[in-house]
Amino acid sequence: MNIHRSSLTEERIETPSNELIQKVENIMTSGIDPIKHLKQINYPRRAGTEGDEKAADYIFTTLQEYGFQPKTQEFHFLRMRTRFTLILPLLFLCWGLLSLINILYLENNLIVSIVILSAPTTALLVLFKLNFFVKYFLSRKAKQMQKLEDKIRNHALTEKEKAHIMTSKNIIADVGTPEAENHILFTAHIDTISSKLSIRFIKNLGILGTISFGAYSGAYLLNIFSDFFLHWNFMMEFIPLFIILLILVYASLGILFISQSMRSNESHGIIDDGTGIAILLELAKFVKDQNIQNRKFIFGFFGAEEAGLIGSSNYYHKTQFDKNKLHVISFDMIGEKTPLAYIKGINPIIKTPMDSMFNSNITEVAERLNIEIKGINFIYPGSDFAHWLFDGYKTNWFINNSKFIHSKHDNLNNLNEKLVNNALRIIIGYLIEYLS
Repeated sequence: MNIHRSSLTEERIETPSNELIQKVENIMTSGIDPIKHLKQINYPRRAGTEGDEKAADYIFTTLQEYGFQPKTQEFHFLRMRTRFTLILPLLFLCWGLLSLINILYLENNLIVSIVILSAPTTALLVLFKLNFFVKYFLSRKAKQMQKLEDKIRNHALTEKEKAHIMTSKNIIADVGTPEAENHILFTAHIDTISSKLSIRFIKNLGILGTISFGAYSGAYLLNIFSDFFLHWNFMMEFIPLFIILLILVYASLGILFISQSMRSNESHGIIDDGTGIAILLELAKFVKDQNIQNRKFIFGFFGAEEAGLIGSSNYYHKTQFDKNKLHVISFDMIGEKTPLAYIKGINPIIKTPMDSMFNSNITEVAERLNIEIKGINFIYPGSDFAHWLFDGYKTNWFINNSKFIHSKHDNLNNLNEKLVNNALRIIIGYLIEYLS
């Protein structure tokens, strides 16, 4: 393939479906094998552990074998201490107790009710202005990392910081012309994490908690207006109902928050995100063999994604990008439940859209390759692309539904190999059709 077109949107000659299928299959049977990489990284890889470093070294060595000159970008972060991870659950406990005291003993005191309603008001504000809060969180995280690096350089770490400091790394490789008009950054993350609860149970808890929280908060708000304008404090007449709602809220969201603070290193992360690593490695191998003109392809394997997008933050803030040139495409959580999916937008209320042109193009390619794919929305920016998405870059995310991620069941036995290969078929078909 001779990759030379300067724009993804300019006129092209469409390859007939049968011919495109044949081209892609010829490539897939010419030594392309993402599954072999998964067998090599089939172990826990929590950020900062021996498994994390071992996987990064494997990626580095493989890229060298494929003819790249990869770069290592090492960074440091502080392991979250238990007492900090329990702050949110404890605040939530205080909120629940205050609500209960207000119902049982304070007869729905107006001032206390307003204080209680500050929690759902904040939650609603976060949903409406998610992009602002994510950008603030990412910016704050970057400043903390820079402060930590400065302390390390100046030998100014405290004893507590020395006890909790962790080291991880990004692996970056590129091919093509640096001065090219179009750059594509493909991303996947190296690290894994394990939760004490299954992802399906966590989702159900989240749904139950959100519904109960909304109903409880809505009733509280209605009661304030009722008490103020009608002098009717109906909460006192339905105390059992409000207590049941509060128990549902606390039981579901409380367990959810606590479980997120009790993570471990059991998952082998084959689906999340070993498949992303495997797809990028084989995609890099394919692209390296092409005659690339007026393009630059970057392959970013990021560390500490599960710890808060730390590795990608390090790369984002230490690398210069041109917003008019760069397109970021992330592969994360692929290889379990059909069908393959692409994300249309982030946020359930005011969506931050992904690049619609790319989504349309891969949908067309998938149809011509007879591969099922669908567009979905996602509630939060759950992968490394977030830095670029909320800074106005063209961004996209390949994904599919999973019930095994963040658990010991995320392993080779539960991998849908066909999905992984089909994701690779689609992106190779896209490169053939739209970049050639």
